[in-house]
Amino acid sequence: MGDVQAGHIRFVTSDHSPCTPDLKETDAMNAWGGISGLQNDVDVLFDEAVQKRGMSYKHFAQIIASNPADLYNLDQKGRISIGKDADFVLIQPQSPYTLEAEDLEYRNKISPYIGREIGAQVYQTILRGQTIYSQDAGVSSEFTGKFVKK
Repeated sequence: MGDVQAGHIRFVTSDHSPCTPDLKETDAMNAWGGISGLQNDVDVLFDEAVQKRGMSYKHFAQIIASNPADLYNLDQKGRISIGKDADFVLIQPQSPYTLEAEDLEYRNKISPYIGREIGAQVYQTILRGQTIYSQDAGVSSEFTGKFVKK
């Protein structure tokens, strides 16, 4: 986390690399690489970086939004500004929960975060002005993603 805090790492993302449990039941050199982490990565990063280590909200927004958008020339993404896509992740700080397998939205209910207390929660996710996730309603059944060719 020190390199992230110091600015040596410009952004943190996830490739969400899911697998079945049997592909993880071997030694480290032969196990499937990656985790199903997309659902909880922002919660964990916010808790660890902002709440536990004092990263500023601005720096957090840079590493999860504006810096990746800049690197990949996604002009409509990464910032709150008139004319940009209205993409937001609303985080409820200081709201600890313990992640359980049944909380996972993906098919293979494995995660290194199961059993871990996470001190913040994503409360709502908005993509181009449309709510695609909320704690109250869960994941929207209508996904509005679109292919971005660069």
